[in-house]
Amino acid sequence: MSILNSVTSFDLFSDLAIGITKLSGADNKSYLQGQLTCDVDHMTPRKSLLGAQCDAKGKMMAVLRLLQHNDDVLALQDIDNVVSHLPSLKKYAVFAKVDIVDASNEFHCTGLAGNDAISWLQQFIEQPLANDEDTTDSPLGLISFFPQSVNGVARALIISSPAQASVLQQALSETTATTADHALWFVQDILSGTPKVCHDSQGLFVPQMLNLQMVDGISFKKGCYIGQETVARMHFRGLNKRAMYILSASSHIDCKVGDNLEKQLGENWRNAGTIVDVKHHEQHTVACAILPNDIELDTPLRAKSDESDARFSIKKPSYFAQEKQQD
Repeated sequence: MSILNSVTSFDLFSDLAIGITKLSGADNKSYLQGQLTCDVDHMTPRKSLLGAQCDAKGKMMAVLRLLQHNDDVLALQDIDNVVSHLPSLKKYAVFAKVDIVDASNEFHCTGLAGNDAISWLQQFIEQPLANDEDTTDSPLGLISFFPQSVNGVARALIISSPAQASVLQQALSETTATTADHALWFVQDILSGTPKVCHDSQGLFVPQMLNLQMVDGISFKKGCYIGQETVARMHFRGLNKRAMYILSASSHIDCKVGDNLEKQLGENWRNAGTIVDVKHHEQHTVACAILPNDIELDTPLRAKSDESDARFSIKKPSYFAQEKQQD
């Protein structure tokens, strides 16, 4: 049975726990340009951007989805990573006109999934989005459509102020929306291969290991940013030999972020990689893991921490087939 069997055409995920860092001030974009792997100049009110913030050694401290909200920039990430990431992001803020705060409690995050849900949202969009646009403001809040669907199931995230959240709640009460388990939203993050840095994986991996170069998360032509030397060297010298894959199992596998994975070689097991995101839902386990980029997809794989005989199946994220690099 598929983990997504419970998905309907109009799934509602209310009050999702998503971390939001707000950057205000005249220098908010220029400050981020010197901090992140992506080219922040490409962000517009109708186009979001994905990028990583690294330490001086090029190891990721966070993966951020950037959204322009009026004159502010909202940086979305794993909620458990926000507090520990703030000191790194604010390290040089004293030299710029920018105020950086944890705004997770200032907004309500609502997820919608399914064709009927997306169709319903269209009526609140005053101007149709172009092919390269994914975000727009509305009476319901800031609507951001997700670029990667899972088995054809489209998703959107609505970021609302308290007043907008009341309008949204009233509007949704008149629909056929099905309230869904929050875990299923984050399961779909994993199944779409969405890069994520959690608190337990801060400072461990370079951006290419989480496939940032495949989802327009790295610019190799922009100016300097923290960690650029390492990121560029990995790219131009072809030094990176690892990538992020999607793992799934139709059983509960006891594992967590940071746990080691082992692959079978004959009758023996050898270290294969590391789990960077994992969710359990209805006796299923899904995970994102960093593995050798030449691993065979039929390789038997297990979590070293799990005492059962359960095995993961391995799958490439869909964007492997259309790998792109940012300008």
